[in-house]
Parts: sequence; structure tokens; C-alpha cells
Amino acid sequence: MSRVSLPLDLAALAAFGERVALRSAAGEVTYASLAARAVAVAEALSQTGVGAGQSVGLLSRGRGFDEAAGLLGILGSGRVAIPLDAASPPQRLAGLLTARGARVVVRDGGAPLRDGEGAVVLGADGGVASVVSTTLPLTAAPRAELAGVLHTSGSTGTPKPVPISWAGLDAFTTWAADLAQLAPSDGVLRVAELIFDLAWFDHLATFRAGATLLLLSRRELTSGKSVVEAIARLGPSVIYGVPSLFMKLTAALGDGLLTPCPRVVYFAGEVFPPRELLAFSRKVPDARLVNLFGPTETNVCTAHEVDRGALDGERETPIGHACPYARCELRAEDGRVVEGPGLGELWVTGPTCVDGGPYATRDRVLRGEDGLFYFRGRIDRMVKIRGFRVDPGDIEVHLGACPGVHQAAVVTREDPRLGLGLVGFVAMDEPVEEHVLRAFVAERLPPYMVPERVVVLAELPRTSTGKIDYSALSQR
Repeated sequence: MSRVSLPLDLAALAAFGERVALRSAAGEVTYASLAARAVAVAEALSQTGVGAGQSVGLLSRGRGFDEAAGLLGILGSGRVAIPLDAASPPQRLAGLLTARGARVVVRDGGAPLRDGEGAVVLGADGGVASVVSTTLPLTAAPRAELAGVLHTSGSTGTPKPVPISWAGLDAFTTWAADLAQLAPSDGVLRVAELIFDLAWFDHLATFRAGATLLLLSRRELTSGKSVVEAIARLGPSVIYGVPSLFMKLTAALGDGLLTPCPRVVYFAGEVFPPRELLAFSRKVPDARLVNLFGPTETNVCTAHEVDRGALDGERETPIGHACPYARCELRAEDGRVVEGPGLGELWVTGPTCVDGGPYATRDRVLRGEDGLFYFRGRIDRMVKIRGFRVDPGDIEVHLGACPGVHQAAVVTREDPRLGLGLVGFVAMDEPVEEHVLRAFVAERLPPYMVPERVVVLAELPRTSTGKIDYSALSQR
């Protein structure tokens, strides 16, 4: 299948002509028009004083056509995109831009985040509305090998930068598009924010294939019902999202099916509880379901296409085999490479990794007798409870298996008298007594792994990338 080459070629995108590149409730944009708007963004960036290989912030509060035009304008002109979280406070965004040496922001209106900041202000349609030159000094050397920089939560409270290389994007989007058999006739539902690596597949794999990116507003993403309605209107054939999104769709559909049924569903970012995956699979009977796995620092490094016949609501879904561009190995605590079946930390090497790897993921992974990888929790979540080493993820699996529980999360809390303790949180439609949930776990785990408290919520809090917000739960 022919595809646009990387680094991104705006002329090749323009050659797709009158094919629809973007579609939303606001209308459609053809490839010829989108490429022209991206070229205008690139020219405006030159007016601001920022050159090739330099970092440029990208902030879309309205999540309109401006975001795609801004991204393509930055990437297509050889600059480095720094996506910004529209939900973050201005002070945090300003600090992030300064740390990355970004002097200019492409944005859809609003005030500058810093004094002297340059700006390319776009309208909701992606057209350039105004240009402001920068007076900030150049503090970082150009990085021609990079397409962007994403940020993950840092243990020090400072966002951790993760460089995204062109080589890594080429490897991942080529493989993911081929696996999905992505074609110009496809519509890819854009779900994730650009600060999340999922959204880079949405944009780049779609545009490289000449397919259509189907846009959802943040308002449309607020409930399962509104997403179902948007899917009925837009008719996506490919969806890549986090399990919590698909769980919301399942609940919103009731006894019905998701129509039209997508051809391929990729899910990643967190564990899909077995019972919830089985329920969702029944809502999309004709879809291929693929579990993609990997931290931002490696992008997707393993994958597993779900065997529907193996879904029983109890057995976990493997994270599968290494992707063809990634070399994955397990290392024991003493650094020894685990050969054959066994448990260890996942280490990854390949073009999608930070600096090519090898990268220690801090994920505990089991290689089963079947040769497949199975996720066994985060090493950095291991805690000592009454002298025993405990992985909260292990408790989450059993708490999540309790009847009526959609999803579970476990955090620790410090008690001045008793020391470190465990608190569980569950999402349920119909609340049950706390002792019932604790008794269910007590039948399956030793006493020191039974949470002292289990709090029932209608829905677990989420981060801006759609994952469970453990920090918010710890503060409750």
C-alpha cells in the first residue's frame, strides 16, 4: 500500500486532492485544503523567527480543525511539536515550554503563556488569524531527528519529557497501519489527546494512508451515550482508545450493538478487565480486537490480537509478542536475562524507544508456557505491607472480579499508628456494602493483601490521557 513518507511531506498530502482528510460535526476538510492550511502555518512560523528543528508548542482548546492544521504545519516544516494539555494551568504549560526551549506556540486563540512568546493564532477552521514574532532567546539546539516531545508524569512532580523520533514514528505507524490494513476508504476515530501517543497513530497513520480522520469534540467525549451517537453519525472503521472508553460504550449501548460496527479496534493504556472485554466484544461482533502494549518511552512494543473463542470473562488477555521493530527481553532482579517461561522486568530495544534503548520499562511481565507475554504490574508500585512485598495491581485483578465491579484501583495510605495500609476503589452501577467486597477479596488473597477500606464510586477519576488517576484517588 502506498503511503506518504516521513518526515512528513506536505506536497504528497496535497496530492490526495479532494479526498476527505477531516470530518466532524462542523463539516469536512479535503487533503488539498488541509495541506494548504498546513503550508500557511509553516510560513507563519518562519515569520515568528523559529527555524527548522526547533520546538513549537501546540495548544488547541477547542479541538477543531486547527489542531490537525497546526500539527501538520509544524511537522511538515521540519519543526518539533510540543503538544500541550488544554486542561493544565497556564503556569505549568509555561514552565514546560521553557524547559523544552519552545519560543512559539501554535494556538487557537487565548493569551500568551509567557512574556515575549511568539504565536501563530489559528481559527477553528485551521486558517491563520494572526502572527506574533518572538523575543525570547534561543536556548536549545535544533533536533532534526525529532518529530515531537511528549510528557509523562515525573516522580519529582515535574513532567518528564519523552522525545518522539521520526524513525520511531515511521516504524510504528507503518506496522500499525499494515496490521489494520488501513486504506483511503477508512475512517479513523480520533479519541485521544495529542499529549498521548495514541493520538499520533490517529493523525499520522491516517494521513499517511490518505484515509479520513474523524474528529470528536471534548464535549462529545464526556459520556458513552454521546460517543455512541457520534460513531453512528461518523461511521469509523478503525478506533484506537483506552479500555475505559470502550467500557463506557458498553454501558451506554444497553442491549444494543455498536453501529456501524468498526472493522478494527485497538486498545491500550491500561488493563482491560476480562469481564468488561467480553461484554464489549459482544457489542462489536465483527471487529478485530487487538491489545497494544508499551509505555510512552517505547511506544507500542508488544501486541496481541484477541481470540474471541478464548474470552470467558475470567482469563486475562495476553499482551502478546514483540512487535517486529522491537526486541523485548525479560530480566530477573539480578540482571539475568530470563530465557523461556518466567517472570522479569520488560526491557525493550528498537527505533520507537528513547535513544533506541535498551529501555527498562519497570513493568513486570510473565512469559507463559505458550510463549506469550502477560502483564504482571508495575515494579515501582510494589509496596511493603506488614513486611510482605505487595503489588497493588494483583489486588486490583481480584477486586475487579467481584460481581458488579466494572473496574478497580488500589492505593496506599500512611496511618500514624498502623503504618502503610491499602485502600481499594471500585466503579459500580449499584453500590454494595463494603464488607461484601472485602470478603470477596479475602477468599482469594492472604489477609495482608485485603484492603482495609473499599470505596464505591460511580466512576473512577481519569487523567487527561484517559487512564485511572491514582494521584486523585490517593488524595481522597
